[in-house]
Amino acid sequence: MAGQKRWWLGGGLLVALGVGWLLSELMNGQSTPSPSRIEVDLQVSALLSRREQGPLSSADERRLIERLLALGRLPETIVLVEEQLTAQPKAWRWRLLLSQLQLRNGNPKAAETQLLILMRLQPNELEVLQTLALLRLQQGRHLEAVKSVQSALSTSPKPERMPIGLLLADLQRQSGSPSAALSTYQQLSKEAPQDARPLLAEAVLRQEQGERKRALALLETARQRQMATKTDTQALDALAARWGLVTNRARSVGEGTTATEPNLGSATPTP
Repeated sequence: MAGQKRWWLGGGLLVALGVGWLLSELMNGQSTPSPSRIEVDLQVSALLSRREQGPLSSADERRLIERLLALGRLPETIVLVEEQLTAQPKAWRWRLLLSQLQLRNGNPKAAETQLLILMRLQPNELEVLQTLALLRLQQGRHLEAVKSVQSALSTSPKPERMPIGLLLADLQRQSGSPSAALSTYQQLSKEAPQDARPLLAEAVLRQEQGERKRALALLETARQRQMATKTDTQALDALAARWGLVTNRARSVGEGTTATEPNLGSATPTP
């Protein structure tokens, strides 16, 4: 795997770029084909017209926000989310969405104001930590991003430690500290001996560093953990096969021969 390819196993900072929970539901929760832009424009116009006549229902207000997001009309979306937050000041998810929209709209100072409030209200909430970390990375404040997640991890109850710990290791890798990331993965693996995620994450990092045998061994251990919990191992099997193929090709190139792809059966290698 190329060194430039970054893996975000802590829940995905990239989710924050898509403004988190609401847009994720909009994009991934639909069971019917997405409407065309013209249809969305018409829906927005109708909702705005009704809104001028009187308050919309909660469902229609949310639908309007979703449609505006789909059209990329961020300033209008921000105004509506601010209104929701004014009406529901304790609804932290609206504040999170507002911070993510502000960040996406090129207003990091406003986003930071909301995120600092959220860190007081929800200091161990993964999406809050992800969004704040994304902001810090964009600002070039990598060390602060790492420290904020380290602090959250140190006070997190056991059920919340794994996703926060994986996020911390992601940040350590992004900040140029792979050894610190390895230590975090290994600690998480000890804390949760049935969870395959820290082993998989460490395997990815070992593979990036050229330690293919170690990476494959870690994948096999992760596979055993998944089998013990009756979790599907097809994705791990495909990844192991792909990495094994890369190793064989590298060896064959060195020997001046042509590598033969193994039979992967029904497994499909991940890109």
